[in-house]
Amino acid sequence: MRETWFTHPDPLDTKAADELLSSYKLRNIQAKKALAFDPRLWLVSALLPTFRDEPKPSRQYKNPMWS
Repeated sequence: MRETWFTHPDPLDTKAADELLSSYKLRNIQAKKALAFDPRLWLVSALLPTFRDEPKPSRQYKNPMWS
């Protein structure tokens, strides 16, 4: 399985960045934070798996009458 770095688009403050890093750590996902252009904010990146195809949506709530 191929993995690529995903960087969150919005810079986060220190508390939010640390919470995000701890949630990634609980799921055993490699993550890092880097200082953003504004020294009060952080950019968080995570090494996430990349799949060739999009996941299939659940058909649980799809009404067969509408198909």
